[in-house]
Amino acid sequence: MNEIEIRRIVAETVAETLIKLGIDAKEPLELQADMQHLRRQRGAVEKIKSQSLMAAVGVITLGGLGLLWTAIKGH
Repeated sequence: MNEIEIRRIVAETVAETLIKLGIDAKEPLELQADMQHLRRQRGAVEKIKSQSLMAAVGVITLGGLGLLWTAIKGH
């Protein structure tokens, strides 16, 4: 087996693998756009998770302070 045959086999194998993964190797710009969209989507999800955690901490803190205030005012 010479280098040309090896390159052909590798190229065919990679193309078949990409097709099985649902990636069209003939449209690399489309794939890049999809990956950029996924990156932005991941960033948005991480930001939402962070903001949700901050909101939950805020609600719990305000609830605790309200309970403390009610306990103090009641006596």
